[in-house]
Amino acid sequence: RSPHRPNNIGLSLVKITGIDEKRKRLHIAALDLVNGTPVYDIKPVVPWDIPGHFDDQKLSVPDWVSQDDALSTVTFTPEAESELERLVRYKKLAPLYTIESNSLDDAKEAIKEVLAQDPRAAKKRGKVDGSIPDPYKVSFGSIQVEFVVVDKEKVEVVGMSEMRLDDATYVDGVPLAKDGTMA
Repeated sequence: RSPHRPNNIGLSLVKITGIDEKRKRLHIAALDLVNGTPVYDIKPVVPWDIPGHFDDQKLSVPDWVSQDDALSTVTFTPEAESELERLVRYKKLAPLYTIESNSLDDAKEAIKEVLAQDPRAAKKRGKVDGSIPDPYKVSFGSIQVEFVVVDKEKVEVVGMSEMRLDDATYVDGVPLAKDGTMA
């Protein structure tokens, strides 16, 4: 909101000072609104989006905003680890991850961090299939990572492959999947 770009919708970081459940009202402080301005949406603060800003404050955030990993253990089969090494060696994750920069371990750690957040569909998160499921797939740079959830806290990377993106259709810089595979 500025005089150069007038906009009737604002964004404010506020503190909830009270909740009136009976009247369905939130009481807030530290806002920059004119009295009577409607509030269209309320979202919780995500503390790690602003590192250092909330260090000295005690914040309460909903469980679904928690930064805790959903799957605490991520392992790689020997085949998946070998394939990752091959993909890094052939510069399929360059310029971030290359053999020359000794970043194979960094690539592996980044994949672990992504999978620890449980990137499956919301209705599958926190659940384990009773039988050996088909692997889930997620893109990481220009590779496709295949994984299975072994138990409620463990995921295993079972395969990796290069995605052919030469003829892919992109939407907002993201390649679209066709028939379950990348173009």
